[in-house]
Order: sequence, then C-alpha cells, then structure tokens
Amino acid sequence: MRRLAIGPARTIANQGLSTLASALIVASLIVAFLYLGREILEPLVIAALLGFIVAPLTRWLRGWGLRRVPSVMLTVILAIAVLAGLGSTIVLQVAQLAEDLPKYETNLRAKIRTVGGGALTSSALERASGTLKDLQTEITKSGSSPQDGPKPLLVEVRQPEAGGLESIANIVRPLLSPLATSALAILFLMFILLQREDIRDRFLRLAGSDLQRSTAALDDAAARLSRFFLMQTLLNAGFGIVIGIGLWLIGVPNAVLWGILAGLMRFVPFVGSIIAAFFPIALATAVDPGWTMVLATAALFVIAEPLAGHVIEPVLYGHHTGLSPVAVVVSTLFWALLWGPIGLLLATPLTVCLVVLGRHIEALEFIEVLLGDEPALEPQERFYQRLLAGDATEAADQVERQLDTQSLSDCYDGAPMKALALAQVDAVHGKLAVDKQLAIRDTMAEIVDDLDDHADLEPEPKEGEPLIASLPVVGAEQLRADWQVAHPALCIASRSPLDEAAAAMLAQLLDKHGLQAKVHPFEDVASARAFKIDATDAPLVCLSYFGAVSNPAHVRFLIRRLKRIMPMAKFLACYWMLGTDPEKSEDWKTAVGAHFVATSLKEAVAICVQQATGRQAQKNSPAASMVQLTG
Repeated sequence: MRRLAIGPARTIANQGLSTLASALIVASLIVAFLYLGREILEPLVIAALLGFIVAPLTRWLRGWGLRRVPSVMLTVILAIAVLAGLGSTIVLQVAQLAEDLPKYETNLRAKIRTVGGGALTSSALERASGTLKDLQTEITKSGSSPQDGPKPLLVEVRQPEAGGLESIANIVRPLLSPLATSALAILFLMFILLQREDIRDRFLRLAGSDLQRSTAALDDAAARLSRFFLMQTLLNAGFGIVIGIGLWLIGVPNAVLWGILAGLMRFVPFVGSIIAAFFPIALATAVDPGWTMVLATAALFVIAEPLAGHVIEPVLYGHHTGLSPVAVVVSTLFWALLWGPIGLLLATPLTVCLVVLGRHIEALEFIEVLLGDEPALEPQERFYQRLLAGDATEAADQVERQLDTQSLSDCYDGAPMKALALAQVDAVHGKLAVDKQLAIRDTMAEIVDDLDDHADLEPEPKEGEPLIASLPVVGAEQLRADWQVAHPALCIASRSPLDEAAAAMLAQLLDKHGLQAKVHPFEDVASARAFKIDATDAPLVCLSYFGAVSNPAHVRFLIRRLKRIMPMAKFLACYWMLGTDPEKSEDWKTAVGAHFVATSLKEAVAICVQQATGRQAQKNSPAASMVQLTG
C-alpha cells in the first residue's frame, strides 16, 4: 500500500522533470538556431520589420490604381534609395571626421591640462597620470640597461604599396558583409510584399481552424504592428533631424552624422540616447576651446529626449510599447548577445512582435504573460495571493491606493470581496482547508483594523463628473426607538470563516455610519445548543454567506433558529456571490424567509441605514446597480 501511495507522486514528479527538460532542450535548440543562422535571419527580420513600415505606402499606391508588382517595386526602390542615401552619408561623414580629428588635438590636450591642474582633479587621477607617464618613459627606453652597451637601432618594416586590384579588394572587403546583408534584406522585402496574402493564408492555417477569430486576430496584430513601427520610425527620424539641425546651429562638426546616429540609437531602449549624445559631446569638447559648445550640446539632448519620449511619443502610439521594463532590459541583452549591434537595434521591435502574437494566439499566450506590461494577476487575484501568504500590510496598501477614487465600501466590494469569492471556490473544490480559511479570516481582520482610520465617503468628483452622495452617518437622535440599543445590528457568519471575514468588513462599515454592529462567528450559531447570541434585542440580523451553487439551506435553518430567540428581529440575507444574478438572490430571499437581500457591502449598508432611520432609499444615478441613500 505504501508503494502504491508513493508511486503516483513519483510519476508526477518525473513527468514534471521530463517536461522541464524537454522545454530546456527546445529553448536551447531555438537559441542555437538563432545564433548559427544569424547571417540569414538578420536580413529576414530586417525585411519583415521594413515590411510593416512600408506596407501603408504599398496599400496607398494600390489605392491609386497601380497593380501589385509596380507598387511593390516602387516601394522597394524608395526603400533602397533611403538606405543608400543614409549609408553613403554615413561613409562620407566618417571619412571627413577622420581627416579633421587631428586638428582638434591641441584643444583637447589644453583642456586635459586645464582639468588636470584644477581643483576637481583627485589624487587618484594624479596617480593614474603619473603611472601613464612612467609607462611611456619605460616604453621609449631601450630594453637593456645603460651598462649593457650602445642602444640598438630601431628598424621599421614597411609593406610594399598595394597594386590596383589589391587596393580595390582592400576597399571592398569590409563592405562585403553589409552589402550582402542589405541585398538579402531587399530580396526578402520584395518577397514579403509580393506574397503577403499567401503568407497570411499559411499563417492562418497554422493558427487554427477558427478562421473568423484567427483572421480578426491577425488583422489586428498586423495593423497594430504596422502603425507602431511606422510611428516609431517617423518619431526617431524626426528626433535625428532635430538633433542634427541643433548640432549644426551649435557648430558641432559632422552634425548630419550625429543626427543619423541619434535617430538610429533611439531604437535602443533606455541607453540609446545616452550613447548617441556621448560622441557629439566628446567632439564638442575637442573642438571648442571653451565649454559653451559642450554645455549647449548636452542641453540639446537633455531637452529633446524627454520631449520626444514623454510628450510626443504618447500622442503618436500610446504611453507604452506593451512591454514591461524588465522585458525590455532582458530582451535587449538577449538579442545583443546573439546578434551584436543589429540585435541591439532590433531588440524592442522583435519583442513587441512576440508580445502581439502572444496576445492573439492562445498557444503563445505565455509570451505576453512573461514580457507584456499588463499585470500578471488581476487585482482580486493579487489580493487573494496576499491573503494566502498572510501579508496583511501589502493587501491593505492595495486597498488604500484605491481610496482616492472610491469610497471605502466600494473598495471593500472590489478586490477584497472578490478575493474571498475566489477562496470560496477553492474551498468548494477542496483546495482550501479549514485551517487556511481561518488564517485568511485572521489576515482580513488585520486588514480591516489597518483601514479603520478611513471614513466611508465618496471622493470629490472630477470636473464634469456627477456628484455621488455618500451614505449618511446616523446620529443617536436619528435612530428609531427599537434601534437605540447597544448593538442594533448583528453580523453573523452563516457557514465558514470566509463568511466571518465579510461580516467583519460589514460591521466596520456600519460602525462608520453610526450603527454599532457586532460580529458572530459561525461557531456561535453552528447548532441550537451552541447559540451564543447575547444581543437578542437587536432589530436587524445580517447573515453573511458565500455560495452560489446549492440551495442556501444553512441560511434557512439559521434564520429559523434565530427567530426562536429573536422573534422581533428582521433578517438581511447577504449573498455575496450573486451580484450578477439579482433574480436568484430574490428567489433565495424568499426561500430562506429573509426580509431583505443584498449582494454587496454597500447595498447592505444602505439597507441597514434605511431601516435604522426609516428613510426611503433612492438611486443616485440611472447606472447605479445598488441602493444608495442621500444624506
């Protein structure tokens, strides 16, 4: 029997290890494929991203009556012209920079001497400078000591002048790899644009048999990616143009080169603009004898980058890329290690593509969970997880952050009550033992105590929003005669510790509205012999109950027992899980013999206030889903 008990557990553990090993092997093969196939994959990825960028132009040309092939050819020619123009400009600017750098050596040396002799130079810098001078002296010395004889003559070996063909080969050889990558990218781009529909149909076939859903998902993903990449390209190009013009006005040499670099490096998240700013600032330091050009160049980047990132970018394509900050950093490191500088530039676009696919393809949903910026857990799931962990502080903080926009009763009806509903579902399925339910009840008691300083008031409405009146705080003189007792309201848990947790929140809210309430756990009413109800003169009993599947027999029998000792009391049945089924809640009210029914804490408080004062309830707005009283 012992072996039979252990065997299934070992089988499950072995299956888990086997699945993990298989996933690691597949991941390793994918990484190896990406690394070994980079020569082909890099131009393919570049072509795919270019396809998203130029697709609107192709559609626009076809809208003007051109056939597919001419429109694709014109689009590709335009892309080639732009890339060739950028490439030739970069080459010319770099060549000019290489010729001019020696001219700036005097200024640079003078500034080094100025900084080195100033008060800002630390002793560490002085020691480093002395060490470099000593090293330079030692290098210029002979390898032998003066006693060893005369110094040997220095001999310089010169290579013969390269011939015509060899000179051409030396020039062309470094350009072969970029030219090959560019040619493949252009070829792939033509193929993608010409075979767009065929590629789409094959992708739909792979996505599944639900053609309608797959088509909608693919169209949405393509539209989002096309708009995002186009807007990002236009924004970064505009950023580069602004930087180039600004540097030209400041007087920094090769401003066109630094503008192109700024536009390209802005595709690199977080540090791209810093890297782009380093080179023109360093050049300005060497060019200008003073510091005016350096400060102006730094100010240009300090102003332009926040303006582009925090003002223009949200207007063009939203406040974020859909990636979490951790995903951006990890993806940047991953693609940079695999594909070097190309991977650094393509990291964010590639990861955005993966997240969009994960959002629309069920099999790839884990990618969106891992890399997307949407919370991995819903608020009620996060609150439930904190309850399971016994972390009352973080759970209370989660509720407190909502108090700027919601009343305390609305906050309680949000994540806390929904989290208790999740706990009830787990308890019904045997996943939440009684001792764990007791621990959740105790944690909720701490949360309620932590939030006791907050009043249950509606927040001030923003401009243009309607005013929502708060439930009134009832004074002693406003209470009906039968409510002028020590504890006019009893909040009783009908079945479990989870019911008691909800009853504790309801009792606190009633106290804040001037109605003294007392909470009774289920143990106090579990049987007729174990009744521990001391406030038998209470005019209202609120029965807290989680459960929406079976008939609430517990509530019915509990009301019968309570009526024997409290014949004058009225009963409010609080069915916390029937908020979306008002008809069922009314049927259950009749079935158990209750006088009132509520499906939320706020509704329950409104009924109690009405009963305590005799005021009639009314709705504040047509959209209100529960009873609210005006003060």
